[in-house]
Amino acid sequence: MGTIGNALQDLRAERGLSATEAAAGAGTTVSTYLKIERDWREVSFIMMVRLCRFYNLDIYEFIDRIDSYELERPDLSVIRVLEKRNKS
Repeated sequence: MGTIGNALQDLRAERGLSATEAAAGAGTTVSTYLKIERDWREVSFIMMVRLCRFYNLDIYEFIDRIDSYELERPDLSVIRVLEKRNKS
């Protein structure tokens, strides 16, 4: 267990997929997929649904793969918006 990115890395490895294949299955670019996998980018709800469909998982099965603290942490996109406002 770990972060959303860790769960995606594990799923991709379990299925023997490349990042290119996973990105195509999720309907995104390799760059975006890898940023999500590395926890550099938040995953949107729509992207999460696409990923669950691609990996043939119920959303609850995916949630079981991540630590509870991951669901309790602040949304990074909100934090980044606030940081940008404070710099202005």
